[in-house]
Amino acid sequence: MELFQTKTFWTGLGAVLTAAGALASGQADLLQAAQMAFTGLAAIFLRQGLLKLPRD
Repeated sequence: MELFQTKTFWTGLGAVLTAAGALASGQADLLQAAQMAFTGLAAIFLRQGLLKLPRD
């Protein structure tokens, strides 16, 4: 899949994993972790949407 080869995907995945780690270690509360995870997911899905645009 083309998405897995993008740096944006791996950066977004890193943000989601960082959010989970911060929540698990107690360094972030649920709201902060959700905000970090949402940012990572937004980057992934926005990039996926751009990859699906028709190219002229």
